[in-house]
Amino acid sequence: MTGKDKDFVHLHVHSDYSLLDGCCRMDRLMDRAVELGMSAIALTDHGNLFGAVSFVKQAEKRGIKPIIGCEGYIVTDHQNDERPGRENHKSYHLGLLARNFKGYQNLCQVVSDAHVDGFYYRPRTDLETLERHADGLIGFTGCMQGWIPQLILREEYDAARDAMGRMVDIFGKENYFVELHNHGIEEQAQLVPELIKLARDFGLKTVASNDVHYVREEDWAPHDALLCIQTGSKLDDSSRMRYDAREFYLKSRQEMEELFREVPESVTNTFAVAEMCEVKLPFGENNYPVFTMPPEIRTEVADNVEYLKKLCIEGLEHRYELSYLKPEERGDSSLSKELSDRLDYELGVISKTGFNDYFLIVADFMKWAREQGIPVGPGRGSGAGCLVAFVLAITDIDPLRFGLLFERFLNPERVSPPDFDIDFCMRRRGEVIEYVREKYGRDCVANIITFGTFGAKMVVRDIARVRDLPYAEADKLAKMIPDDLN
Repeated sequence: MTGKDKDFVHLHVHSDYSLLDGCCRMDRLMDRAVELGMSAIALTDHGNLFGAVSFVKQAEKRGIKPIIGCEGYIVTDHQNDERPGRENHKSYHLGLLARNFKGYQNLCQVVSDAHVDGFYYRPRTDLETLERHADGLIGFTGCMQGWIPQLILREEYDAARDAMGRMVDIFGKENYFVELHNHGIEEQAQLVPELIKLARDFGLKTVASNDVHYVREEDWAPHDALLCIQTGSKLDDSSRMRYDAREFYLKSRQEMEELFREVPESVTNTFAVAEMCEVKLPFGENNYPVFTMPPEIRTEVADNVEYLKKLCIEGLEHRYELSYLKPEERGDSSLSKELSDRLDYELGVISKTGFNDYFLIVADFMKWAREQGIPVGPGRGSGAGCLVAFVLAITDIDPLRFGLLFERFLNPERVSPPDFDIDFCMRRRGEVIEYVREKYGRDCVANIITFGTFGAKMVVRDIARVRDLPYAEADKLAKMIPDDLN
């Protein structure tokens, strides 16, 4: 056997971005993959791509090929924007991997659409949406909760065959794989022979998967506690959601070969799937928004660079009651000379780094907010050191008076996108967001997501609850933990 023949690639892996379900912290997951000598690994979090960037960076740092994917939720008997009522509500798991950059874009589209239009208990997609965005994607029959496995378990064999045909039509024969699982669960033992039979009938390849939810075998207990935190149940509760087997960890090639010795090709096929996937994320490329100049201004100025300078000169006269001086008009030291020099310098850096439109857009919605009487904060953070921001009325703090540095905000030596920390009245900030959406397009405006992580005190309280310890005892323990752990 060659090195490639001996390789095995995990194609079904959940990180801690499968929120309160996956227990694989990205760095621990990657270190274990290195230990096991793996050349590639996939990430397929539940219904999201939150971890994709961190995953790619951590994998590449360790010389492992990252394969970006997702375990989506699919509805098969209605459109994803319908609300079928709890008794009829059924969504199935579906494994997806991006084969190329087009596939990655389509995967983003499917996942975004599922969250924006298809959210009903879970971010769902439907067969029609999947069909429109199948280019560049690889599909899998999925785990026990997949569409075809569920039909087999219900002994609806003809329906399972029809479903397989539909999926082959969507993905194409070469991009659809039959996924086999063996975690020592009785239903999986029933599924495997039926799935292999269907694979033969349709001429499809099988792949061996381990549904990875935690890194090492001994991590099953923390994962079990995590599930209790997610469902608000206690560890002793016999009727709670649990993973019956303790096999959902990152297994070695040898362990997978042992589990699938009757279908050895399903182990080697994982490497073939990994070979098909070549996605390079364009880190370092900037795609900044574009500001459209008002039509009446286009006769006065040539472009946005000139328009920004025009607004700054007007703002300078308003803020300082001093005129902007052209270079030939600047004599000895004076406030006018200092302001004009600094304005030229800052505008030069902004133009060179390509942030003219960014300043114009922020100035535009700040002006609109003030015109509507919406309370606006004076500006926080490094943006307060920018004279251009002050004269455009983005900030209200005079950087010259307080000796604030522009270079902290935007530096030609180390270009990182500038950001303004702006506070709007919490009662009316929705109006500002709506204005930006209407003016620049709803598909061009996004809210930032934040992820809550477990702090040490919070973990102690949560674990005490799932272990059914008295609250007073847990609280006493939590209060003994210092705020700064070091």
